[in-house]
Amino acid sequence: MAYRYMGNDADTRDAMQEAFIKMYRYLGTFQGGSSFETWFFRILINTCLDELRKRKHASEQEDIDEHYEIADEREGTEELLLKKERQKAVRDAIKQLSEDAKNIIILRELQGLSYEELADVLDIEPGTVKSRLNRAKQKLKSILMEQSTLFCV
Repeated sequence: MAYRYMGNDADTRDAMQEAFIKMYRYLGTFQGGSSFETWFFRILINTCLDELRKRKHASEQEDIDEHYEIADEREGTEELLLKKERQKAVRDAIKQLSEDAKNIIILRELQGLSYEELADVLDIEPGTVKSRLNRAKQKLKSILMEQSTLFCV
């Protein structure tokens, strides 16, 4: 999950280390209202977002998702190129989403969290998860349709 936010191995390791330190430091505050995994996800997400905010304010923001492409070498050159262009378009579109929309898309669609886990991690009501996810998907679709014809092929 940290890699999806940070975009490279070194920054991911740094974020994970910082999150584990925070988890250890605040272990006494864990009350068991949610699963331990959900509690740690929240710490990890906040750690990643804090680091990205620092970079943005310092004008040093990197391309946070540039490094997680999966290439199927069985595909032909044209198909592979189109796939890479689509992946880049999706990454670029995700970056344009609000922080809330970006979080819910990454956690649900890329990390596979359930609606219940999303509610715990994002600290929202379970009934709110579906509506926020739907709005985030609609916004993502709108951005993709505006910026590219790659999805119409």
